[in-house]
Amino acid sequence: MPSMSIAHTVPLNAPIDVAWGKLQEEATWAGVGPISYVSNSVHTGDGILASFEWGAEVGGKTYRGSARAARAEPPNLIVFDMVTSEIEGKVTTELHPTGDTCEATVTMGLATKGILSTMFFPAIKGALTTGFPEQVEDLKNRI
Repeated sequence: MPSMSIAHTVPLNAPIDVAWGKLQEEATWAGVGPISYVSNSVHTGDGILASFEWGAEVGGKTYRGSARAARAEPPNLIVFDMVTSEIEGKVTTELHPTGDTCEATVTMGLATKGILSTMFFPAIKGALTTGFPEQVEDLKNRI
């Protein structure tokens, strides 16, 4: 099945602890990558974003899915497993201190699960490759 991976790094005008806190808010994730909305978030007892539902418009198709935190290492790393009926993948966000502020590297890896998504994969890949860096850059406005 076809797959892809893309990454982008953006400097943030916030200390790493503040940026980590923002990454635990569902509103921060709407607009990152192809995600257009996030709902029904669940947090662990220590405030880590454990799961959420999401929707995305990619290549002219609407995808609805779920995300689950597969790994969290506060305040540096959170990895979400992202699943739809046709596509699955991971979104990894790494925070690195840069003096009083930090930078974020967001990596998205996706793979198709079915024949229909395989047929549309070139359009999906094109849409993500074109918009992903700009969407990650928008984190500066959210954090």
